[in-house]
Formats: sequence, structure tokens, C-alpha cells
Amino acid sequence: MKILTLMRHGEAEHGLGQVDDFSRKLSGTGKERLKILNGKLIRNDQKFDLLIKSPALRAHETAKLITYHLKIAKEIIEPAIYEGSVEKLLEILKHLSDEFNNVLLVGHNPGISSLLLYLTDEINISLWPGMMAIVNLDIPNWDMLSSGTGSLKEVLQ
Repeated sequence: MKILTLMRHGEAEHGLGQVDDFSRKLSGTGKERLKILNGKLIRNDQKFDLLIKSPALRAHETAKLITYHLKIAKEIIEPAIYEGSVEKLLEILKHLSDEFNNVLLVGHNPGISSLLLYLTDEINISLWPGMMAIVNLDIPNWDMLSSGTGSLKEVLQ
């Protein structure tokens, strides 16, 4: 079995025409909420084999805050996550090495929430900024990932 944790980046500052979307930073409130979530993950002794994150600044900041004091075996930046569709996100995940069993993907909506719906067949879930969904995948290999192969274990914020 594989575990995929899908996380939408934390609440970002409003650009208001001053900063392009890619360079938007987390808001103060967003940072504080992520620190609280990090505390929950530390108490749960959460570990990830792999962290995959968008190159956007707010996703980098989110990944750093959320994984503070957690064990992460490997970390990669994947440009295709930014503005990634379900199809693009699936392509990224299907090409993962099967050595990774517990993966954290930090990205953006609508792709992250759409992928969650696709994998779990849940119809009333949308991840707000700073939320994460833990999905148990009943598959032995990442290339078997498809619609309905996951079950929602937990949503954290």
C-alpha cells in the first residue's frame, strides 16, 4: 500500500498587482496556521519518504514550515505542479520510484483538490489554503494510480 498526502499551500498574501502570482509569499496568518499543523504532524511522528513541491514561493515556504523537525528522506521541486492539471499531477506520481511509500505533494488548487476527488471519488471536498488530505492507496506500484484507487484517511488543517 502507498500513502499520498496532498497539501494545498498555505494562505498567501494578496498580490494586488505588486507581485506576480508565482512570487507571492505566505501571509502571517498562513505561516501561523502551518506552524500549528506542523506541531500536529510532529506529535503524530509523521515521516515522508518523498516531498514533491511546486517551485512557487508560497509552496516552498509551506513545505519548509510543514516539514520542520520531520523526517523527509528525499525532496524534489517539480515545475509541472504549478498550474498542474489532474492529468499532469498523475503523470508525475505515476513515474515515481516504487521505493517511495509515503509521499507528500505540496501544490495548488484547482489541481490538488481535483486530484483528491479523482483518487477517492469523494464529491464534497475542496482543500482550503494550508489543508492536507491523507489518502491511502490500495496499489503496490505508483504506475497503477487511477480513479478511485484511494480512500481518504484524514483531512488536517
